Amino acid sequence: MRIPTFFCSLLFAAPLLAQDLRHGLLDADVVVVGREVNKTKHNDDLEFHRLQVMSDIRGAAGNTAVTVLDWPKLGLHQRPSPRQSRLYCLQDASAIATRLGLPATQGPYYKMVGWAGSSPLVGADLTTDATVQFAKLLARSDAGARPSDTANELCQIALTGAKPVRTEAARLLTERGDLRGLLSPFQWSQLVSGASGELDDVTHKIALDELCAEQRLEGLLNTLAISLGPVTDPEYARVVGRIGKLLHGEAATTILQQRMTQLRDEKDRAVVLLAIGATNTDSALDALLRMDMAGKNTAVEAALKEHRSPRAREAIAKKK
Repeated sequence: MRIPTFFCSLLFAAPLLAQDLRHGLLDADVVVVGREVNKTKHNDDLEFHRLQVMSDIRGAAGNTAVTVLDWPKLGLHQRPSPRQSRLYCLQDASAIATRLGLPATQGPYYKMVGWAGSSPLVGADLTTDATVQFAKLLARSDAGARPSDTANELCQIALTGAKPVRTEAARLLTERGDLRGLLSPFQWSQLVSGASGELDDVTHKIALDELCAEQRLEGLLNTLAISLGPVTDPEYARVVGRIGKLLHGEAATTILQQRMTQLRDEKDRAVVLLAIGATNTDSALDALLRMDMAGKNTAVEAALKEHRSPRAREAIAKKK
């Protein structure tokens, strides 16, 4: 069960990222590792995919094969793939099968969940595959494992796990206040260090940033601002700006401006300016307008565009 918070919902007002494996695992009635062994056409609108069950993660009740219903004319996120070992997150489709009069001998019948990224490829060794182990962790949690064990394992995966499950673990902790509250101060220190130290995988860095922000950790904005410059990804700058506003309100502009004083390269300073614009605060707008009056500066104009306020748009229009 996911427990969203108000603060988390504000953070994720940003464009949604593509992978939602955790949601697929949580919403599924059955989770298996399977391989498609046969596909048949029922009619122009419906196809049957027969899956060999290679490993029952949760809910397959000893079935060695299942049938997945697929509607090929519908634009679904996920559908079975032939000759590939994948993790399948499935939802019960027995009511549909009964309505269509499908033979029970070909059951049980399922359909795939709609979450993007919820049917990933898995490796040959299921005992070490990171995706399978992540799915088993959530299955144990669903079966009644101690919440503290689940929280600790998710934290460790978020810190040291393989792509992409480490990002999924970080996002799940962000969404689950009940589990997040079980982490120790030392673990939070590790998570902040991971957030500030990650420079290559921006998606994971952002997930760690949002996790730490959800916990309202003291001094977080100053820590994240240090990466503005070494990390030039615009989306990272936007996330830092949003976190700044949520944690500090109007004062976020001053904190980010302090980071600018430490930078000399114009490209690095441009990233900080974008973060200032992303705070969407009055103090940011005043600071950017003062800079804009000093002369044409494409980085300041980009920050004003990011601010998106009527006064910011008016200033850009006057320049044009």
